[in-house]
Amino acid sequence: MHRTNHRWAAAAAAAVATLLLTAGCTQDAPTAEPSTSPTIADSASPSPAPSTVIAPPTRPAALDDDGPAGAEAAVIYFLALDSYIQSTGDTAAFEAMSHATCDYCAQRLAQAKEIAASHYIWRGGEATVQINHTYTQDAATGIWPIDITVDQASSTLSNGDGVVVTEVPRERMAVRAEVARSAGKWVFVELADIPAG
Repeated sequence: MHRTNHRWAAAAAAAVATLLLTAGCTQDAPTAEPSTSPTIADSASPSPAPSTVIAPPTRPAALDDDGPAGAEAAVIYFLALDSYIQSTGDTAAFEAMSHATCDYCAQRLAQAKEIAASHYIWRGGEATVQINHTYTQDAATGIWPIDITVDQASSTLSNGDGVVVTEVPRERMAVRAEVARSAGKWVFVELADIPAG
């Protein structure tokens, strides 16, 4: 299994971690050093109202399938959960599907929990997933490797006053998702670079 930390997740996590760490040490609005991605907003701009109700993605019926259709549905559903957990702090469904060794899962969960604990507001970042190729299940590990294209919408992080302090631009990436069945349910094993060749 080939693992990596992907640029969009790593960039967002690094910026959010810097801002939240700063917020924990001062009463002032957090700041971060300028970088190429994500960018710090040039001026204060209001965010959507914190009371906005955000619905979780609908659980697809195909998740009950233990074959390739279920594997594909698991990938699409799991990645759709990411923007939901960042925006709401409700990580139950994401955690239930995260494999214990999944670095990508752990990184996204940590960020969602830190945002919630710091009373920040995350908006956007919805993932649209295109299935490009589903490989045969690996007999030794039980993993289904699936090559996908992910369109990650732009997102913003706002402080408690509703001021946007970080913006993460839209990104499109071709990656490999790995899922498997465990105890009768789908788990997300990793998000990985597609091996060369």
